[in-house]
Amino acid sequence: MKTQRFFKVAMLLLLTGLAACDNERNPGFNPNDYEPIVAPDPVHTLDAMASGERVVLSSSSLTDIVLKWTPTTAHGNTVYRYEVLIDTIGGDFTNPVEISLSDNNGLEPQLTLSHYQANAIGKLAKFRCNTNGTLRWKVRAYCGLDDSISSLEGFFVIFMMDGIDNIPSEDEPIYITGAGTEDNGDETRALQMLRQDDGIYQTFVRLKANQPYVFMANVGGQKCYYYSDERGILRERNEGEKYTMQVDKEGIYRITINMGEQSISYDEIGDVWLYNVSGNYRQDFNYLGYGKWGIVNYTARKQTESWAGSGETRHSFKMMINGTEYRWGNRRRDEGTPNMDTDDSYYNLYLLATGTDAWDYSFRFCDDLLQWGEPSSGVYEATVKTDVTLYFNADFGVYTHRWVASETNGN
Repeated sequence: MKTQRFFKVAMLLLLTGLAACDNERNPGFNPNDYEPIVAPDPVHTLDAMASGERVVLSSSSLTDIVLKWTPTTAHGNTVYRYEVLIDTIGGDFTNPVEISLSDNNGLEPQLTLSHYQANAIGKLAKFRCNTNGTLRWKVRAYCGLDDSISSLEGFFVIFMMDGIDNIPSEDEPIYITGAGTEDNGDETRALQMLRQDDGIYQTFVRLKANQPYVFMANVGGQKCYYYSDERGILRERNEGEKYTMQVDKEGIYRITINMGEQSISYDEIGDVWLYNVSGNYRQDFNYLGYGKWGIVNYTARKQTESWAGSGETRHSFKMMINGTEYRWGNRRRDEGTPNMDTDDSYYNLYLLATGTDAWDYSFRFCDDLLQWGEPSSGVYEATVKTDVTLYFNADFGVYTHRWVASETNGN
């Protein structure tokens, strides 16, 4: 029993001693033992790209734009970071067009911008392509929640990259209009171009020589005009500009524009005709205007062959493009015979590669519509006259053609 009592007393003395030692090592919070957080001084000196320097932005440039400043005075071991506030003329930096951390996650007294980054900031500032724009900048130094913005501001000028500011969306059509086109300058009658892909549009149109025309679209509620300059580069007209285009030779042209690549191409269109492979038969079509070719009161024909006693009806359409003969045919290599209920997509036109076998990718006549008569010398003629129209425009959203019974059949 004495041994247990002695052990308890010894433990109590030991714990009391430890508690006394703790009180000596942890006397409590003493503010003199800690370095205070001091708000950063504002940056006082801007060293580069601060005095109106001008930079012509280029997609091929390997030289960056570097905004530099003298770092703010450090207090003790405090680490400051930096942000650059970029605004436009007239802005007060309360809602800058861009706020960027400086290099090395905000630790370096400089901001490096590529030409693409500067161009993107210019777009945020609503600068138009191929124009000058002035950017103003200040530096914000901060540590935690404390910060200070330089009272000084720098500025520099960028000449924006080449390009087109307002590219129509898929639901915003492009038209060709002007005194040199078929609308004679009446924009309400302008010919809509067919959208081929993003930013790519095409039209077939008759143009007058040495008469102006231009491309037109309504983008986001704003009417925009596009033209090609003396180098053949597609551009958007700026406010107040009146640039147009013209051709030296009157004729029918296929015009293709690519807004992404800012390119434009012209192809001169010659004869257009229906071609029956069997019998090597040709029926010329007339240009009807607004990208359409056709013939009225047409009597279709088909010729008998050893494998087709009732007549071979495969046919396609040919077109002279820049003096070279091309075929427009079916989407499938060997399509069947249509009837009155066949979907209209059967008649869509596809430009075939030169050298494609003349029998392949052909259309076939609709027997239900044409109602063939008796053969004569191995040739059948339709008893129903038809109007045939090729639509190389945007009427149906694709290039296509239609056969309809002529009104003269009722006379």
